[in-house]
Amino acid sequence: MKLPVSILFFISVSQILAFNNVIVTQKEVEIGVGETASITFQIKNHTSSTLNQTRIQLSQSPYITNPDVVLVDNWWANVTVSGERPVAGEILEALNCTTDGEEVCSLDLHDAYSRITVIRSHWLAILIQIVGWTYFAAWSVSFYPQMYLNFKRKSVVGLNFDFLSLNLVGFGAYAMFNLLMYYNSHVKNIYSMENPRSPPPVLLNDVVFAVHAFLACFVTILQCIFYERDQQRVSTKCIILIIGLVSFGFVSVVVTVLNKITILDFVVSLSYIKMAVTCCKYFPQAYFNYQRKSTVGWSIGNILLDFTGGSLDILQMVLQAINVNDWSAFYANPVKFGLGFVSIFFDIIFMIQHYALYPDAEVPHNEYHGVDNPDPDSIVRDAEHGAADNESMESTDPIIVHD
Repeated sequence: MKLPVSILFFISVSQILAFNNVIVTQKEVEIGVGETASITFQIKNHTSSTLNQTRIQLSQSPYITNPDVVLVDNWWANVTVSGERPVAGEILEALNCTTDGEEVCSLDLHDAYSRITVIRSHWLAILIQIVGWTYFAAWSVSFYPQMYLNFKRKSVVGLNFDFLSLNLVGFGAYAMFNLLMYYNSHVKNIYSMENPRSPPPVLLNDVVFAVHAFLACFVTILQCIFYERDQQRVSTKCIILIIGLVSFGFVSVVVTVLNKITILDFVVSLSYIKMAVTCCKYFPQAYFNYQRKSTVGWSIGNILLDFTGGSLDILQMVLQAINVNDWSAFYANPVKFGLGFVSIFFDIIFMIQHYALYPDAEVPHNEYHGVDNPDPDSIVRDAEHGAADNESMESTDPIIVHD
């Protein structure tokens, strides 16, 4: 059921002005197996002093140990939680409450919960963070080798324009998805209602990466305008595909304005555009390399960094699954894993093309590590010198013909 804007606004305001609401100061808690942590419940905007002696009933779980009931004292209640078995995001929540002289719970327990993750090892958790930031850095930097190669050669010959155009559309949609998910309060309110007590799907580093990637693609397109590009252009098939993707986004905007879908549905549709682009953007470049029998102009540095980022991303998923004994990320979200696999698969193809199939391709203006091709200017100079030497070696004596 889609809620109108007025109801969403009323719900948001009512949550701010709620009375006798119980909050938890530690929304995210991470502890090791056998370790303990203290979680604090607090009554806010209380209307009666009798609530200060309220008993709060807590949820129970085989993964964590905590009291069944805790007594509120001076509007606070401290709960000691112990980790028993590895688990990711187990919810500890206030289920009910009892107060002397009252038959029903007078507290608002809507926000009285905490997500608890029990891990096997803190050292493994640190390694997971290191791996995460490393693949974030690798993916972020991966755009620069191509831009540097274009700048050094003053040419974009070898860079397929279909790949670049699809990349711009894909990261444009992905940037809009992350910006709206992270900054738009209306989108976040709908998400929290449809996915209660779930962690936010987009973090600040997701926003930074998506916007940075879009800008990097845009700068590369500017290079295509000002540098040598030979006869390269965006193919008709790619133009048709881009028109289809943009039309899909436009239709999503229209049905959102007509209140046929929520703005959250529109934001999710942007992620579909990104997924579609990822599935097909590599084919044009791989086929282009095959046609030219060369990877000159196509940065291998971009591929190596992309392969590093994708591999470390999957490695982080494996390490997280081991640390919390939960492998659901692989089968509960097959799209994410599948797209990562597609990227790695094509990265391997590009590396085979570059290092095995076409390592000695001779193409003008090629200057990049991994392929050693002659400078065309030096070839011309050598040819001129050779011709001059040949002329100098010819005999100048007259030829005598005897009868």
